[in-house]
Amino acid sequence: MKTDRTTVPEYLAAAGVVAVATAVCLALRARFAPIDVAMVLLAGVVLVGARYRKGPSLFAALLSILTFDFLFVPPYYRLNANDSGYYLTFGVMLVVALTMGRLTTRVREQREAAAERERHTAALYALDRDLAAAPDTDSLLTAALGHLNKETSGETTVLLADTLGSVGDPCWPHDPPFDQPDVRIAGTWALEHTEPAGWSTENCADAAALLLPLRGTSQTVGLVVIRPADPGTPLSPERLGTVRNLVDIIADAVERRQLAERNERVRVEIEAERLRTALLSSLSHDLRTPLASIEGSASALLDDPGQFGIEDRHDLLEGILAESRRMSRLVTNLLNMIRVESGELSVQRSWQPLEEPLGVALLRMDEPLREHPVTTDLPSDLPLVPVDELLLEQVFVNLLENAARHTPAGTPITVRAWQEPGEVVVEVGDQGPGIPPGEEEAVFGRFYRADPAADPGTGAGLGLTICRGIVTAHGGRIWIEPSHGQGTRVRLSLPVRGVAAGLDPVEVAGEAQDHA
Repeated sequence: MKTDRTTVPEYLAAAGVVAVATAVCLALRARFAPIDVAMVLLAGVVLVGARYRKGPSLFAALLSILTFDFLFVPPYYRLNANDSGYYLTFGVMLVVALTMGRLTTRVREQREAAAERERHTAALYALDRDLAAAPDTDSLLTAALGHLNKETSGETTVLLADTLGSVGDPCWPHDPPFDQPDVRIAGTWALEHTEPAGWSTENCADAAALLLPLRGTSQTVGLVVIRPADPGTPLSPERLGTVRNLVDIIADAVERRQLAERNERVRVEIEAERLRTALLSSLSHDLRTPLASIEGSASALLDDPGQFGIEDRHDLLEGILAESRRMSRLVTNLLNMIRVESGELSVQRSWQPLEEPLGVALLRMDEPLREHPVTTDLPSDLPLVPVDELLLEQVFVNLLENAARHTPAGTPITVRAWQEPGEVVVEVGDQGPGIPPGEEEAVFGRFYRADPAADPGTGAGLGLTICRGIVTAHGGRIWIEPSHGQGTRVRLSLPVRGVAAGLDPVEVAGEAQDHA
């Protein structure tokens, strides 16, 4: 009988079991009848059938019959029997041994098949779970490599289609095993026929690696290359089937991730194009009014300066200055919007008192706030905050401008601040109509206007969006505090620890006052 290295130990074990059973029977020969000896030998055959394949079971049955005839049936030590009735015993013993061996073998094979199915299902589930948790393609491939290495006890490489080039003439890496011609030939065959090739397969079986294409729903998305630790021992059909199923799951995951990344790139491009279009539209729409006003006032002064008195010329020049400042604020907001959206907003923090950026913002907004009394309430013990003074100044300018623009003339505007654990909170409040219910979060969106039909001079709808981007870049947050119809209260929080080399802002403030 032709056997391989995996079955030779089983035949030896079967002979050992029969030898042990024979030794027991010989030791108790004086007390055992022939039928008792037959039962002991049959028990050994059942044990062999429960543990090993059909071949060792049949071998144990034949060896038991020969042992029974040679040692326990008169005349002893000869392979014949004086009593012809023993031949019936031999036949029954052979049938019983074969039947019991076959049944126990079938039970064992079913148990092994069930265990293999369980292991197969567990491997697929574990891979699917890890692939689903992978945040990007690199993490996905790392998880896939770990599972394939565990399943094959080899070294796995995944080549994606964008690194391979064309299917008919792929560009192979120079690292092993791709430096071997048989592996490159097997890989090309696997890509062209979308079937496994190389080690453990019938296709290009001489290759020292197993190559499996990553077959997506519409195209091949890559190639899996497995270098076995022991090329002389091929994978079992069951294990190869598990590997192929794992590769199919990996292919689907890679294809879904590539489609998701492609869709995300397209979405970002569309969003960027929409933003550019909106910014250009805003520039052309919102700059037209101040430009027309500046142009009209300047033309009137140039055409006939003598027709205007001193007060008229002053009013025209004041209008030019106001519209110029308005254009400057609009352009600054648009540029800041681009920096926020592109992620290029750079924050240069330094420890500052809130009075500095707020005071500059009030000076810049002197003209728009002329008809609104502004009250500030900043406690003297308020700590320094680690902020970018210019950016925080822009936040105050936008909030004050919104408060002045959307409230009736003569209504007050308040700015107050207080300290909370680990942060400073600032509130800018007004006595206007307030934010419509349900719009507290929407007001921070790009180009939001409470009244879309309002005059273009009411702004581009970017002020609060820029404020959120700047405050978020500082590690803080900004929100609309419910006011129940009593105007609008915008609050922002700024962290005061962990930025300036771990210094306590209260201590820094005390030192600054001492130096002052």
